[in-house]
Amino acid sequence: MLSVESLWKCRGLLALLAIAGVVPAASGAAEAPAARPLEFSALTGAEGADLYVQAPPGTTVFEHLHIRIRAPEESSEQANRIVNLKDVAAPNGIAAIDLGQLTRAAAVEVEAHVREASPPRTAVHRGEATVKLRPDLSVAAVHVPPQTLTTRAIDVVADLSELNGETGATVTVKLMLGPTLVAEPQTITMPAGGGGSVTFRNVKLTTPMSADLTVALDGAEPAETDATNNSRGATVEVTEHELVRSSVLVEALGGYGAQFNNHVYAPITNAPPASLPDLEAKAKALEPQLVRIFYNDSWEERLPTAAQNMASFIRTVELAHEAGATINITYQTASVARLNPVPSMTRFAAVLEDLVETRGLTNVRWVTVQNEPNTPGAALTLEQYNALYRALHAQLLGRGLREHVKLMGGDLIESSGARFHTIWWEYMEHNMNDILDAYSVHIYWNYWDIPRMEFRLKDVHRIVTQEIAPAAQKPTYVMEFAVRGANSFAGKPTVMGAYWEDGTELRRTNVAAFQQLWFNIASAQLGYTGASKWDAFWGVYDTTLNNQSYWMFGTAAEGWPIFPSYYALQLLLRSTERGWQVVQVAPWEDDDWQVGKADEAEKELVAYASSGGSVTVMGLDTHARNLNTVSAEKPQYSIGGLPAHTSFNLALWNATGNGESTSAGTVRSDAAGVARFEVPLHAAFSLTTVPVF
Repeated sequence: MLSVESLWKCRGLLALLAIAGVVPAASGAAEAPAARPLEFSALTGAEGADLYVQAPPGTTVFEHLHIRIRAPEESSEQANRIVNLKDVAAPNGIAAIDLGQLTRAAAVEVEAHVREASPPRTAVHRGEATVKLRPDLSVAAVHVPPQTLTTRAIDVVADLSELNGETGATVTVKLMLGPTLVAEPQTITMPAGGGGSVTFRNVKLTTPMSADLTVALDGAEPAETDATNNSRGATVEVTEHELVRSSVLVEALGGYGAQFNNHVYAPITNAPPASLPDLEAKAKALEPQLVRIFYNDSWEERLPTAAQNMASFIRTVELAHEAGATINITYQTASVARLNPVPSMTRFAAVLEDLVETRGLTNVRWVTVQNEPNTPGAALTLEQYNALYRALHAQLLGRGLREHVKLMGGDLIESSGARFHTIWWEYMEHNMNDILDAYSVHIYWNYWDIPRMEFRLKDVHRIVTQEIAPAAQKPTYVMEFAVRGANSFAGKPTVMGAYWEDGTELRRTNVAAFQQLWFNIASAQLGYTGASKWDAFWGVYDTTLNNQSYWMFGTAAEGWPIFPSYYALQLLLRSTERGWQVVQVAPWEDDDWQVGKADEAEKELVAYASSGGSVTVMGLDTHARNLNTVSAEKPQYSIGGLPAHTSFNLALWNATGNGESTSAGTVRSDAAGVARFEVPLHAAFSLTTVPVF
């Protein structure tokens, strides 16, 4: 018989077993299954510890949880405790229990009772674990390019780390621009103490701005100990334009300038002698880099005024030389010379020798034979054209001038039929490639027909870069260009291309200046080596008076007044130098160069760079193509690819609508090589490291 004491001991044992979930099976009852492994984790942080218990499949409630906590050896034993819980819900298969403040490395033992329906019984699951620190995820770095274009997507790479080293986590990674998502969020799992990266590909930032991007972590599971390091930013300078220094359009700029009238000092012009110093001062102040001058064998050799005409020709060459220009002498008409190529070219070579060797006018570097040889109705044949050049080539060789004086072939207009320019390009390629050093073309357009200007530039570009074989490709110049107006206006004389829509002479308008500066920019964008405007100043060439209306400064009777085109070209000339590279400015789309694709109104930019580090960007907004007044609009410019931390001079043509050029101060590029500034819509700009004023 058991004593009372023994009975009490048995009762206590039964109670302990019951608490532990181990109860002897009653006679005839289902036998309790053996204890099974239990999966759980215990995580602690500044806000306390949590126990996460994995429920067996199909279980939504733990009948009983018995939790025993033992503090690590170095901790106070007061942390040791037992927690008993009943009917603990396990939503989504996980029971989460707040354990309060709990020391890292404490031991946790869990016994879980799960009621099973078939057969009806209580299953016991046991396990133990060590309390670990919660994860601490961090955005360690964000990698972006310092600058990109509004048209060019970028990749953003975020380096992530788990810092506590004990628990991994799953987290959503977001890329934000301010409050706006700019990429699809990504969810990743980070291992404890590990690192990784997330790449957001093809991120489009289409507004020119300093884009402050942020990579942020959201919804870490399990929750972190520290969320203050869950984001990090990076700045991308987004620009509309960018210098592409690797894309060189012209290795050595031949220069910009204009035609100088060879008869400005001749009797036919009859300018007052006292006015000529003013003309010369303005011609020199233009600072032309490239000047074209006619030599007319009839006027300079055979007319009664030949001696005076020749003196005018020589004095014009001297003026161009003193202005510092590279000079092209164009044998204007070969109507006589085509039938007598050798004697004619012998006389012409003697003139060139006199200019270079006797008079020391060594800036004479180019010669062209026959102005616009493919003009409809011209009697010059391709074979005669070739014979003239070969005769001149031989004469220059014999005089030791051939290396100094180069031969430029072409001066072509588009024309049609047998005079179509493609036929002449092909002939020069196959029959004159060995003696020609460059090609030239003439381009004119009406101010209301910009597509014509673009077509001609693109079409010739296609011929000289794609249709001509590489071995025959050469530097290509535009040796005449100008914008035309209407031929007549009520109450005014008929003069070819002379008038703006309100009857103003087109040469006096800002429209003419704007479009011709745009032409220079567009020619550079397409790789033309140089361009010479028709023409610089008033003068009378011959008896064809009704087609002379393109001057940049006007008649002697008016005091040689300067027109807006003069100032626009002067800004380009003061911002560049011969020999500089022409560099592409991106974006450069198909419609910028392909024939047949219309180029929409937009900002047009081109860049120039010297071997010594000088940089110039010229640009304008072609929405102003026919604007002859001022506009309140001030387009914003943002240009990347510039030297970093560099001060640029900003010079504007037509800033106030007066057609002149002025300084607009300085603009400094930032660490990413980006410059930002604004320009009135009706103006054009030069952003340059060289002094302009």
